[in-house]
Order: sequence, then structure tokens, then C-alpha cells
Amino acid sequence: MPLSMSTEQKVGIFFLMALIALGVMIELVEDWRPFEVQNEYRTYFKSAIGIQPGDPVRQAGVGVGKIKGITIEDTRVRIDFYVTEGTVVRDDSEAQIRQTNLLGGQFLGLTFGSELGKPLPPGSTVPGRESANIDELITSFDRNQERVLGALGDLVQETREPLVGAVTRMDNIIRKIDEGEGTLGRLVNEPALYDEVKGAMAGLNSTLTRIEQGEGTLGRLMTDETLYTEATATVANLRQISDRIKEGQGSVGKLIVEDTLYDTASDALANIRDISAKANDGTGTLGLLVNDETLYHEATGTMTRINSIAAKIDEGDGSLGRLVNEDDLYRDAKTTLHKVEKAVDGMSDTGPLQAMGVVIGTLF
Repeated sequence: MPLSMSTEQKVGIFFLMALIALGVMIELVEDWRPFEVQNEYRTYFKSAIGIQPGDPVRQAGVGVGKIKGITIEDTRVRIDFYVTEGTVVRDDSEAQIRQTNLLGGQFLGLTFGSELGKPLPPGSTVPGRESANIDELITSFDRNQERVLGALGDLVQETREPLVGAVTRMDNIIRKIDEGEGTLGRLVNEPALYDEVKGAMAGLNSTLTRIEQGEGTLGRLMTDETLYTEATATVANLRQISDRIKEGQGSVGKLIVEDTLYDTASDALANIRDISAKANDGTGTLGLLVNDETLYHEATGTMTRINSIAAKIDEGDGSLGRLVNEDDLYRDAKTTLHKVEKAVDGMSDTGPLQAMGVVIGTLF
């Protein structure tokens, strides 16, 4: 007995078959665009790992076409693709296989080229630029990893014994510190040293507080502006003196700026040099004194005679010696002066003849 289907079942089956047919048509005619102009190009690479027909073609990240086919031509991979009308591909444009993201997915990227480049006609070859694929990156990473880890392993092996020795020494140092040996051990373990340091810090804080409050000489230096003012004034005076010296004012300025003293000193040195040369040559009195020994011998003889005469006078020899050493002549001269005074007094009262007689009588 034939099965009879209801109207609802027939409609459901028809709708399901329509969906299946629509999916098949979408799969078969995905790239069929009867109203879109497509310009076909090709490019070549050494390898095309991960890219497949149907993958997009993008220019500056914007989809402009798709890959139509991938084949091997000689020792290279040929990729045929198309771009939509209006996409400019120049003769210096380049094609490169690029990744959409780190999880996979690739596309064929086109560069714009330069403004001086000429547009390529459809069917031309676009130069391809090789890019590193994931396999090459992994291989390179493995190679670099082996190199780095190998070098690191060798370094660890070479430094193992020194490292063990260093660790042993550090352990000994830590043990000594923990046991209170050495200065650092005493600092860690003895409270007395901590108390001393604490007291020293307290004293230092007290000193700093006094300095900050302006107490003491150092405190006044830190807080009183008088010293700063005086130092500033001193510096200003020194600057003024320096300016005056540079301008040639005052004695010091003239000594530094004017050449008169230099010229005078040069002339004096020249004269001294001339006199010294003449003295060395025996010219003039000074030259004779320096070079001729006759005057020396004469002076020596004269001094010898003078010393002899002085010795005789001191001993009372001769008239000059008696004058220096004896008092008789002094007494006689004094007596004579008294007689002369008397004679002068008598002459005032007598005539000339009598005065002459008085003088003669007084003296004799």
C-alpha cells in the first residue's frame, strides 16, 4: 500500500531540497559574478605554504580579488589571481604571501608601487617578494634555540665549579654572621652595638637639630645670612679691584698694564749687566777692585800701619800718645788760660806799656 504524505510533509521536503540545491549552487558559483570585470595576473614564489585557491587578494589590507589557482611551473610556484576593475597594479608593484593573524589564514598582498610606475596590463606577471613562512620561522627558532641553549649549557658547565665554590663561601659567610663572628656578625647579633649606633644616631640628630636652629658656629653659618652678605660684598669688592687692575688703575694696575716698569727694569738690568761686564774686564775703579790685587795689598799694608800707630798711641808713645794718655799738658794749658785771664783783667786798668809788662810778668 503506497504511503501517502500530507501536504505539510511535502512542503517540508521541498523546502529541504531547495536549501540543499541553494548550498550546492553557492559552492559551485561562489566566484561567478556576471556583472563584475576581473583582471587576471600571475606571480611566482619559491614556496606557497598555507595559501590556497580562493584565498583573498588584498591591497593595503583591502580585498580587491581572489586567487584562482596554484600550480608548479618548473621549480617555482605559480599563483594565478584576479583583481576587480579599478584596482591599479603597476610595473613596480610586488606580491607577497602574508598572514591574516597568528592563528593562521593567509592572503596574497599587493603593494601600490610608486607614482612613476606604469599600470600593468591584464595577464602580466607581478614580481613576487619572498617572505618567511611559519615552517622557516620554527626551523630558525629551533636552530637559534639549540645554539643559545648549547652555549648556555657550556657556560653553566664551565662555571659550575666556581659557582659551587662561590655558594660555599657565601654559606660560610652567612654562617659566621649568624654565629656573631666579625663586625657584621656583631652588628646582627649584639644588641649593645645596636644601642651604641642608636645613641650615635640620636646624638647626630640632636646636632643636626641644633644646626638647623642656628646654634653654634656651624648653625650660624647655615642660618645667618650675614656671612653670605659679607662674602657677596667681598666677592663684589674683589671683582671691582680686578676690574680696576685690568683697566690699569692704581699701582698694581700700572704694574700689570703699563710697560714703563718693564722697560725701566730692562734698562736697569742692561746697565747692571754692562757694569758687571766692565768689572769682570777690569775696567774702572770697581774693575780694578775686583781684578787687581795691588789695591788689596796696599790697603792691607795701610791698615797694618794704622793698627801699629793706634797701638803706639794707646801705649802713650810719642807726642800724640802723651796727649792722649797724660794729663800734664791739660793742667799746663789750664794754668796758662788762668794767667791769660788775669793779664787781660790787668790790661784794662793800665796803659799799653804797663799792660805788656803785666802780660810778660804774668806769663813768665
